[in-house]
Amino acid sequence: MSYMDDSLAHLEIFEGTVPWMYLDTRGFVTVGVGELLANADKAETLSFVDPDGEVSTQDAILDEFNRVSALVPAKVAAFYRSSTSPLLPHAAIDTLLMNHLNLFDGQLAARFPNYASFPDLAKLGLLDMIYNLGQLGLFQHFPHFMAAVDKQDWLGAAANCHRVGPSQARNDWTRQQFLAAAAASDSGAAPASSVTTTG
Repeated sequence: MSYMDDSLAHLEIFEGTVPWMYLDTRGFVTVGVGELLANADKAETLSFVDPDGEVSTQDAILDEFNRVSALVPAKVAAFYRSSTSPLLPHAAIDTLLMNHLNLFDGQLAARFPNYASFPDLAKLGLLDMIYNLGQLGLFQHFPHFMAAVDKQDWLGAAANCHRVGPSQARNDWTRQQFLAAAAASDSGAAPASSVTTTG
């Protein structure tokens, strides 16, 4: 499994996957793994299907977008689902998420000249950081972390990657990727898969 596929799998766990439209904490219509639908036109470009698996009509998608938009924000995702809600197939959700990951991977490569040679475990940690924080949030507000990554000091990255907001389990997982990258660098090994936090 490539580090990109590994990252996608873990983001779906950490972020959660919702195949129907719902409102996020800010009141924006969202679907999949936090995919913001800025307007109905955006929603209509996605390959929604009805509960029977048939391709949803544009009218059905528009009606659902308007229905969800009028509801109270920040409820649990199931609150927004009706018996007729259009659903986004998992393959389509994966495609949207991978598009974001490719964008973030490119931003990391542009920021770190040696990114291509970073251990895959470090790239996993970096992708989780930038997906959660955004480019500006990571690059501008984590100076000690960024300085450690510039030096490929994975122990330093592990010591400075804690974020306020994500669960302790997610923070622990991200930290563990950098610790494992440090251990692999010291031993000369190059494990390609993510490390699961224990304890």
